[in-house]
Amino acid sequence: MGAWPFPGDGPLDIARKVAHAYRTALRLNSRSFCDQIDETMVESGQLWIVPQEDRYEPTDDVTTAEAAELVSKPPGTIRQWACTPHPTIEGRMLLPRFGWRGRERTYLVVHVREAAGLDETMQIPRRSAA
Repeated sequence: MGAWPFPGDGPLDIARKVAHAYRTALRLNSRSFCDQIDETMVESGQLWIVPQEDRYEPTDDVTTAEAAELVSKPPGTIRQWACTPHPTIEGRMLLPRFGWRGRERTYLVVHVREAAGLDETMQIPRRSAA
């Protein structure tokens, strides 16, 4: 049995990350079903599982910091995804770079969410630091 990849996490942190991983995968596969479950959770007072209002459309571009906030990951993870080959699409990175906003790199929201879903549901090989 493998070790949990975030050694500082307590049982509650682990449970929340697991729940969010399942929710992300569900949303990628059935948005309407995920919305129904979200509604039930809100009615039951379990607001922690449902993201804050979606501020972005799928085609919006976001900076590294905004992308990190969007999927509750550190900015370093976003940068790592941009350098990691996509597991199923040859010639594409897990998180394709979109453009620039001033001096900041940007990514499309749809790609950020897709990368987060894949990162949570698949064993994605990482590029090693050179």
